[in-house]
Amino acid sequence: KTSTGCIWMATMPYVLTIDPEIIKLVTTSPDYLSKARDLYTHFDNGVLNGIIMSPVNKWKANRKAISPFLAHTNILGLFPYFNENAISVRHKLERLAGLGEQDIYTSIKECGLQLSLLTIMGIKIKEDSVKHKELLTAFTDFIDHMSKNIVLNSFGLGFLSNTPHYKKTVKYLQALVRTLIEENLAKNVESEAINYFEEHRHSMIHLALKALHKEVFSKKDVEIECFTMFAASYETSVGAAYTCLVMLAMHPEIQERVFQEVHSVFPDGITTVEYDDLKKLPYLDMVISEALRLVPPITIIGREVDHDTELCSGVILPKGAQVYIPIYILHRSKEIWGADARCFNPDNFLPENIEKRHPYSYMLFSKGPRNCIGFRYAEITLRIMLIHLVRNLKFSSTTKFEDIVLIPKVTMTYKNEPQISIEVRAD
Repeated sequence: KTSTGCIWMATMPYVLTIDPEIIKLVTTSPDYLSKARDLYTHFDNGVLNGIIMSPVNKWKANRKAISPFLAHTNILGLFPYFNENAISVRHKLERLAGLGEQDIYTSIKECGLQLSLLTIMGIKIKEDSVKHKELLTAFTDFIDHMSKNIVLNSFGLGFLSNTPHYKKTVKYLQALVRTLIEENLAKNVESEAINYFEEHRHSMIHLALKALHKEVFSKKDVEIECFTMFAASYETSVGAAYTCLVMLAMHPEIQERVFQEVHSVFPDGITTVEYDDLKKLPYLDMVISEALRLVPPITIIGREVDHDTELCSGVILPKGAQVYIPIYILHRSKEIWGADARCFNPDNFLPENIEKRHPYSYMLFSKGPRNCIGFRYAEITLRIMLIHLVRNLKFSSTTKFEDIVLIPKVTMTYKNEPQISIEVRAD
């Protein structure tokens, strides 16, 4: 079977590929650094058109300015907040224990919003406050409108999604970020003190303001890059956490094995998860990788060539051609993953099985220089949350894996979110 195809729209080719060798070329070659304009049009809304879709030169400068937030040493400094967030999720879910199947996604979203506000924007907002509820509603509406825009744009009808409610939502979110920027600027942007928000831990907004002070960023850059990072960290992280819990609930024997592994590292319960603890849980990592193979948060990525460029032997793409990589299809290809490609099997990520596959067969956070800049942040927050939850709670669901219907929007979503039953573990 062919793994690469092409369709023509007028005089322009659009390439779709799940060939790992071509994927490697497209994601690593300097000839393919530009994002596919048609795929990312919905991000050009005055709020999210930052590092995700910036032209190459601006992307390089902005990524360099942002990267200290995602550096290893800074992420280590954020561990107390990651643990605090995981404990908050645990306490919320404990209140649902014994009540039968319940919606757990809302609790995960509420806590995920708090974590993103703290680490990206440098603020805390009480969960029961009006402001927190307004922000959660506004952000949910914003993502829903973007999803509609994706569909309408494919028919040339993107203008139909530009409703008064959408405009109001965008203005609300822009005003929130601007207010936070002004509040931080008022603390004296020239002082080194603004680079830290607690015990020398960097928040994203403080680093962006440092870039503003050095004239690397404009105020508009600060606004857009902070919101982009906030949206990306929130939307992908909460979806990934929910998916992992759904998979564990549907596969009790695998959940039990994860619990036993976590219990062996934390036999007396968990106060806090440290970085070194993460290295002791290989099966948990396999389960996470397999869950997100089947339900990847980002379902498709795309690149565009700025000049006539070779795609493979004998194939030259003209300037402006776009190459799409459907991650969802790649991750379920029987040619790559075998006859049971659509089944949940963490053994797919045993070292010996990983060794057999092309490294570009798995593209959870993309690869190459324009990969997801926050992948380490996302991985660590997810692992810490699951460690706390699996150690203290047991999950189950009457929904079967084969009954799940997925809908690709801005991120992958469920047509009907599986409801989950919770038990508090006696130990």
